[in-house]
This record gives sequence, C-alpha cells and structure tokens, in this order.
Amino acid sequence: MASTSPRSVLFLVLAVAAVVSYAELQLSETFYDTTCPQAASIVQQKVNALVDADRGLAAALMRLHFHDCFVRGCDGSVLLNSTESMLTEKEALLNKGSLRGFEQIDEIKMELECACPGVVSCADILALVARDATAKVGGTSWPVFLGRIDGGASFADEVNGSLPERRENFTQLVDRFAKVGLDARDMIILSGGHSIGQVHCGAFFERLYNFQGLNITDPSMDPEFVDMLKAQCPQTNPFGFMALDATNGTFDSAYYLDLLTNKGLLESDVAILSDPLGLEYAIRAVQDPMAFLNEFGWAMIKMGAIPALEPYGWRRHCAFVEPKY
Repeated sequence: MASTSPRSVLFLVLAVAAVVSYAELQLSETFYDTTCPQAASIVQQKVNALVDADRGLAAALMRLHFHDCFVRGCDGSVLLNSTESMLTEKEALLNKGSLRGFEQIDEIKMELECACPGVVSCADILALVARDATAKVGGTSWPVFLGRIDGGASFADEVNGSLPERRENFTQLVDRFAKVGLDARDMIILSGGHSIGQVHCGAFFERLYNFQGLNITDPSMDPEFVDMLKAQCPQTNPFGFMALDATNGTFDSAYYLDLLTNKGLLESDVAILSDPLGLEYAIRAVQDPMAFLNEFGWAMIKMGAIPALEPYGWRRHCAFVEPKY
C-alpha cells in the first residue's frame, strides 16, 4: 500500500473540515447548476478582463471577501451603501478610502442579473471573485461552495473590533480570527493574502520613523530596505503607496521570504514570526511555495464558510437592500 505524505493528510483533514462546514450551511459547488449554470464562467471571464485592465485590482477584489466575512459573516454586507438610517461598513475608518472594487462587483452583478435574474447572491459573487482574482495573478484555483444568502444590514461601528488591525500582535491576531471560527494556522496562511496589494505609507510610519515613540526606526528592519522605504515614503507623504511584498502583483510566497529577511511592512505581518508556529510556517512556505498556494485555497474555503449573522435574501443590486427573493 502506498504511503501517504503528511501534506496529503493535511489536505484531507482540511477538505473533510470544509465539507462538514458546508454541509451545515448547505452550500455546494453545484448550487447554481440548474438555476444559473453559467454563473461561474460569467464571473471568471469578467474578473479576467478587469484584472487584465488593472492588475492591482486583484488584491482589492480578494480583500472585499475578507472584509465581508469578518463582519457579520459572509453576507455581502460590505457592499451596501449607507442610507439615512444606516451608516454602513463602507464608511468605517478601517474601510473608507482603502477598499475598492465596488463598481466592478456591480458590473459583474449586472451581467449575472441579465443572465439569471434574482438568482446569484452578492455574497457568492464575492467568494467567486476572490478565487478568480487570486488565480489570475499567480495563485492556484480552489473549489468555491455556493448558496450564501445576502444580509440586509451593515453597520460601520461593527467593523472596528471585527477586522484584524495592523498593530496587533500574534496573540491578538489569533484571538481575532478565533472569533469567526478560524485558528492560528488559518491566520498565518490567510495573512499571505498580503502577497498582493499596496498599503498607504502611513500604515508603517511608526516602524519607520517613530518606533515605540522613540523617534527611531525599528532596529529589526533590514537597513537597505529602510533606506528604500524612506526614499519612497518620506514623512511628508503618508498617503503614498508601497507594495506589501517584493513581487507586487504576483500571488506567491515571497511575502513570507520578506518577513524572514526583515523586510515586512506592517506590525501585524512581522508579528507572525514572533510565534514558533508562524516562523515554522513561513520557512516552509518559502521552501515549498506550491504548498502555500494550495493551503491558501483551503483556508479561503474555510473563511468562506463563516455563516451570515442575519441572512436576509438575494439582493438584486449589491449596494442596496430590496425586497426578499
């Protein structure tokens, strides 16, 4: 009998866990096979075209799914516009001015509504888009289980305290992920989403210019990296942008190599190496990049299973709450 590698066993365990979670939520890869069989292909084609036109959009589209699922579960609530009676998640300090891709989601939703009116939920669109955007820029694909029900409420004041924050340490990050049913390993792997995307320079100014309030640079940072950062992000320009890893625009394990070589940007990223589990994973991700790509997909499946706090119905327009379908 052929031996089974530890990695194969791990994938099997993750797959079984995902199946159990999706059984509870009644999600399925075939959810739209009879009602909108072309849904996945419509989304994929649209995402490919959008990312071809703006490669940086891939990170933004992936990030929408993260920010959606961590607040009120995976219910599409991050897409809702504010009303006179409801200041929504879009307007929260952690989201406003940093999230983008809303118009592109609306475009995708419009195409799906033309093909299959009142069928595909906005929450499912976010899950499909995150997978396709990641795969488009170098990641591996993963099965997306569908059938999420959109939420009908979104509150800005629920964002703070729900999303991971850039100054959090390893323990705080683990606690944050645990609140939505994800474990330390999930946190370490999903942090690899920072393989793509950019961040405002001001997000790491404390490390660069005022470490621990001492008006110095974090001494753990690579000196040449510091010089480059200071050239691109002078103190007079906190709203400039910096790529989150050395291969900006390509989804790979370079994020972990940056951390291991003292070239991480955010405090929360660097914090991963403060725990033996994070250090061990970072080393393995660099040694076996394909394992990271596969494990990221499984972690996204698990995150995508976070149940909606208050399911409402399928929204015909992702930015507005309308009568239930």
